[in-house]
Amino acid sequence: MARTPQQKRPAATRLACLAAIALALLLAVAAQEPGRAGGLIPAAATDSGPGEPLELKVPASLRARHEAFHAEFIQATKEAGKLGDAARLIEQLGSAHFAKAKDVFPPLGLLPRLATGKVTPEMGEAVQIAEKLRAGLPQIHGEHRELLAGLKRLGEAAKEERKTDYVRFVERLTLHIQEEEDVLYPTVLLIGEYVKRELDK
Repeated sequence: MARTPQQKRPAATRLACLAAIALALLLAVAAQEPGRAGGLIPAAATDSGPGEPLELKVPASLRARHEAFHAEFIQATKEAGKLGDAARLIEQLGSAHFAKAKDVFPPLGLLPRLATGKVTPEMGEAVQIAEKLRAGLPQIHGEHRELLAGLKRLGEAAKEERKTDYVRFVERLTLHIQEEEDVLYPTVLLIGEYVKRELDK
């Protein structure tokens, strides 16, 4: 028996709930990330105001974390000794990783609107980004494995040279990469699926 639109709604609603939960996780993790001055990175609204055109963009909290990680990574490449050598070995891979975030994570900026049930045609771009991400995941996972192996060498060099700041940096970045795999990428895919279902109605 064919389902009515009212019967189909719970599946889409569950997707919205999952997306809202992922947002809560993202904000909770971001709130714990120390800023470079020792305080917390301030949260900033990413949603457009009433009447303003919708723009997909990486949430400010996540963008700030990536910028801080990238700055520390570049600093590591300027170090002398084994630590600098280890960082320079993965410099190209690391820089490419941070650059990709600008293309992959803009749909996350839609979460506040999606959590209120707002879906508009302009959000169709999120579907395209999600489909591109899904197709590229095998390559991304491979790059992550290479980057994590390089970070392990960097962490070992930092311990050997007793540079605890870089040891902690490696630990934080390693956890963040895992967070991308466990939370952020799946959330982008969920957003794409949810927006597609809503726009296809």
